[in-house]
Amino acid sequence: MNVLAQVLDGREDDRHAVQLDAAKAAEVWQLRGNTPESRLLAFDRWLRLQLETRLDWTWAGAQRARRIEQCRIVLEQLVLDLWRRGWMLDGKVLARRITDLLDAVASYQRKGGVADFWAYFRSSVSRYVGANAEEIQAESRRLGTHVGNVIAALGLQPQEGPALPELAAQRASEVADAKQLTLREKLARERARKAANAAQGELL
Repeated sequence: MNVLAQVLDGREDDRHAVQLDAAKAAEVWQLRGNTPESRLLAFDRWLRLQLETRLDWTWAGAQRARRIEQCRIVLEQLVLDLWRRGWMLDGKVLARRITDLLDAVASYQRKGGVADFWAYFRSSVSRYVGANAEEIQAESRRLGTHVGNVIAALGLQPQEGPALPELAAQRASEVADAKQLTLREKLARERARKAANAAQGELL
């Protein structure tokens, strides 16, 4: 076997391993019966793998892993946009929406139409839900995943756990709350700052 054939076989093995990894992660996050934390971790892993394999990262160089993570965080905004509109798409339906978006970005990349990847990617993600709103709304109603459906109207609890957009929204809310300092914490920081300034003044 020549060297080129060995390299190609190695790449094929790597691609197969990544596909298996993505499939396992999808199995976890797409099942509502799994714990919220395991679903979110698996979703994050799945997103990274989709980004890694579907898009061209040659432009990122040594920053590839960091850029993929930044794009994963941006992609979560798409999920939050669905949640804000009350569209609780989950499982394979949500996965298809995300991969369709990534494939569209990849197609544009291949055509050489992306001068500034970061700006283009963020713009594509922020526009996606609005640009496809009618189609997504119809799909959501057909699947019975709109928050205004009969189950919610009757005040009944679904048998399964929350949809992934709900979990993403809860995580985002908790992160935002964690960044909010209480008045007590602000006072403590201000006292510490003043004490440090006073100590600095004495030293001078």
